[in-house]
Amino acid sequence: MAEDCYVQLGKEAKMRSVLLLCVIAVSLKAQAPPACQAGLDQVKSGDYVSAQSSLWSCVESGAGNPTHTFYLTLTYRELKNYDSGLNRANADLKQTPDSVELLYLAAFLHYRQGDSKDSMLLLSKAYKLDPNDWRIHQLFALNYITFKMNEAVEAELKKAIALNPTNAELEYQLGRLYFTLNRFDESIAAMKRALAITPDYPEVYDNLGLTYAGLREPKLAEESFSRAIEIDRKQGIKDPLPLINCAKFYFFYETAPEKSLPLLSQALEMDPHSREANYQMGRVLRALRRDDEAEKYFEETIEVDPSFPYAYYELGKLLQKRGDNARAAVLLDRFKVLTANTEKTKKLTP
Repeated sequence: MAEDCYVQLGKEAKMRSVLLLCVIAVSLKAQAPPACQAGLDQVKSGDYVSAQSSLWSCVESGAGNPTHTFYLTLTYRELKNYDSGLNRANADLKQTPDSVELLYLAAFLHYRQGDSKDSMLLLSKAYKLDPNDWRIHQLFALNYITFKMNEAVEAELKKAIALNPTNAELEYQLGRLYFTLNRFDESIAAMKRALAITPDYPEVYDNLGLTYAGLREPKLAEESFSRAIEIDRKQGIKDPLPLINCAKFYFFYETAPEKSLPLLSQALEMDPHSREANYQMGRVLRALRRDDEAEKYFEETIEVDPSFPYAYYELGKLLQKRGDNARAAVLLDRFKVLTANTEKTKKLTP
């Protein structure tokens, strides 16, 4: 689970809800020029297509400020139309190569496409122009995750926090980092600082649940997961992750698979093609000896993500149990190949 959270910090720092966008908006505390206000309002209302158009006009006109560029990046986090954004940013950089806003924007888009090398090159140029821009340090940190440079990640996040101490997301990301490093006490401290800034922050409560589970504090873990789920419901946020994490908590730490079922059912209603929700539902049903149902969820997991090895193993064991040895052998062989490839990749990764 910690490894999954690390990936999310670098790629998705789930960054998944209108609530989180408003959290960041409050922390920036910037006064927008009237010409750019429409873009900010459109982001807050969830109209990302219109917001992207408005904010591009704002940034390119020179009437905006770092707030507007930052909000523009949020529209790309939601719409994921990175190629068109990068083409536009590159064209503008040919005209104004020393624009911190355009350098940051292009660096962000490269990062979201998994191109950390070019992202870092652009960030280095932006840093020379403005070393006290908190956004640059945050994006440096996210890129360093790609290179597994944990000390650099921590240092850059701390620099960003020092420059923008009212941004709850930065404390949240620092807490996520500490969680992945099993520095649980520091993770809890960072998450509490985030909550002091923004009390209703569901991702923070979800991470606290994971951390308390790691510390074998079941009561606090359950309370944290429940709070994350409650806030999501009140805010109308359809995020399956807290439901999945709470279900895994019940399954692994409480040995109560029957309590996991309704949570996973809700998660699958939100996202029927969630690999994790389908996989965990299969495991829970298998533990409850409902093998025929479990089989369907493992098959769906494989269909959603053919490169995920553990669904092959679980399904292979189920088929082996009922005597379908030929098909089981194929699945278990595939599991061995995929896990071997994973190990090779780890050894080759710097």
